[in-house]
Amino acid sequence: MLKKNFDKKIFFVNINLQFFVGKYCYNNKKEVITMNKFSQKAAELFMQGHSCSESVVKAAYETGIIDKSVDPDILNQIISPFSGAMGSHQCLCGAVAGAQLVLGLLFGRTGPSNDPNKIKELANEFNAKFKEQRNTKTLCCRALRAGFDEDPVAARNNCANIVHDSTMILGSIVDKVGSKV
Repeated sequence: MLKKNFDKKIFFVNINLQFFVGKYCYNNKKEVITMNKFSQKAAELFMQGHSCSESVVKAAYETGIIDKSVDPDILNQIISPFSGAMGSHQCLCGAVAGAQLVLGLLFGRTGPSNDPNKIKELANEFNAKFKEQRNTKTLCCRALRAGFDEDPVAARNNCANIVHDSTMILGSIVDKVGSKV
């Protein structure tokens, strides 16, 4: 039974990823990374047991969107409290938090003398695109998971799709803005 459910999860995720072949973003070395590769890596990590927030950040690291000089263990430690919507508080979606962390690493301020508006605009752009893509008015995990609590396989598939959407939106913003590295 478990294997059967696991197979369904992978199948469900792979179907959704096929629609994004051909879109791309760049890693920190200006190499083309297909958004499909980025999203697929995030989905794989999620299905392997990483949390939604960890999957987004780790996929960005493994595909080179985040500079490899950043310690991956430190990244995971920073983002891990956001899993389960900030420690199972069920408020901010972990996939959204992971994407926001990546935006901050790439385009965030390095000190108080830097203009805060650039990163705020990018964060707001991500939020708006996410809400539009998911056809929702919220970034709240509890609301995004509503209706899936009774079926753990469906809940996991729903979260895998949220991870996918987050990475696709993040990749499009990174592509548009470019990397400051």
